[in-house]
Amino acid sequence: MIADLTMSLLVVLAGAVGMLLLLLTWFGGRTITPEIEDELDPILGARDPIAIYESHGPYISMPDHLTTSEQMVDWMTKELPKLTAEIANPRH
Repeated sequence: MIADLTMSLLVVLAGAVGMLLLLLTWFGGRTITPEIEDELDPILGARDPIAIYESHGPYISMPDHLTTSEQMVDWMTKELPKLTAEIANPRH
């Protein structure tokens, strides 16, 4: 009788702790996004996303003819390093 009562209380306690952890996981990671009303904000405003990259240095866009992920990975591992090396070391 006491063993059954103890097991029942442990199950209820474990369930309560589990639900608390689930709620903390669900609601704890959410953040409040600030409301920015500036129209010139580079992230939320009307600026072109490429202009953001260009303002921080060279931007190399991926060619449009790449359609599969294998083609994209192949381009990023073979051609992109050559292009970035040319930008880092321009020929005179």
